[in-house]
Amino acid sequence: MEKELVQRTVNSIEFFLNPEILINGKLEQINEHLKKGDLIVIRNALQTVFAERIFACLDQFADWKVYEGYQEHFHYHHHNIYDDELFPADLLWCRAIFGSDSSKQFIQRLAQRDCAGDITLSASLYIPGDHSLPHDDFLDHKGHHRQVAFVWHLTKHWQSDWGGEFFWCRKNRYVSPSFNSLVLFCVQPTNMHFVTAVSPHAKGKRLAISGWWTGKMEMERDQTAPDQNNDEQRLIEII
Repeated sequence: MEKELVQRTVNSIEFFLNPEILINGKLEQINEHLKKGDLIVIRNALQTVFAERIFACLDQFADWKVYEGYQEHFHYHHHNIYDDELFPADLLWCRAIFGSDSSKQFIQRLAQRDCAGDITLSASLYIPGDHSLPHDDFLDHKGHHRQVAFVWHLTKHWQSDWGGEFFWCRKNRYVSPSFNSLVLFCVQPTNMHFVTAVSPHAKGKRLAISGWWTGKMEMERDQTAPDQNNDEQRLIEII
């Protein structure tokens, strides 16, 4: 029994979180604002050894595929690893952690949404010209809604004039990709966002792990949250 408990614990995203996030009411703060539909940006989110390992996995990967679409009001062009057969071992390990039952239960407690469905996780590389126009992530697939979205930025030494920023439309705020920053938000029709085009002058790699926890709960009504202080140095930023 103890062995099973240990196994569940070490396979949870909660185990890999920066310990500072687990103290002084920070989880309660995340819980409160996720339910309101706010954007959560957690700096130095996961343990450094874990972040470095997944960064190295993506940095060394060479078989990125181009994905693009030109739908009405929604265009995108970026490079991804979507095919399970292409997932390197460490990316499979990362998906197993994010998609474990323990992780789903942890995120469900934070967001107060059913997250018991399948997880969707992929990796992305944005190079010059890559972008994604405004969208809300809403998708109902076989009765499972996308409930909580995540973007785990693994970009190093990125400059703001290179573009590739996550833009949160509700508050007109840019979030520049920075190493080991985790973005979380509840999927709902009013939570529009996009990724700005990467500049032709960009020299770094904009790397990220992203996806959704899914479940059967119906989409909640949007709630407008009060403006928060814009303090880029805070461990957790509410937007």
